[in-house]
Amino acid sequence: MDAKRRCATCTEEVSLEVRRCPRCGARTEPMHRGVDGRLLTGVCAALGRELGVDAALIRVGFVVALAVSGGTALMVYLLLWAFTPPSATGTAPLRRTYSWLSGLGNSERAPRVERRV
Repeated sequence: MDAKRRCATCTEEVSLEVRRCPRCGARTEPMHRGVDGRLLTGVCAALGRELGVDAALIRVGFVVALAVSGGTALMVYLLLWAFTPPSATGTAPLRRTYSWLSGLGNSERAPRVERRV
């Protein structure tokens, strides 16, 4: 029996293997680096999974772009790593760093004020 779940946008039943809803085109799972076939950080494997291309082709493309671009491709790779969470439920490294840095100024003696919007 094929396992199913509901699309968060249009509430249509979709298969677990589907990455985009066939009805509305919304992602059923966010892009993340925790996929099969990751070697170093998982960026190329995640891009390959998202685009439906073999991860080896993405890796070759990054190496060629690195040779041609003079380092810009390395910056793109690092930005993709920083903004992509390691798992579907995790948080991106840049967001974790921001949260840690924003918590540095808070002392435990200071009262916590709850803001309601």
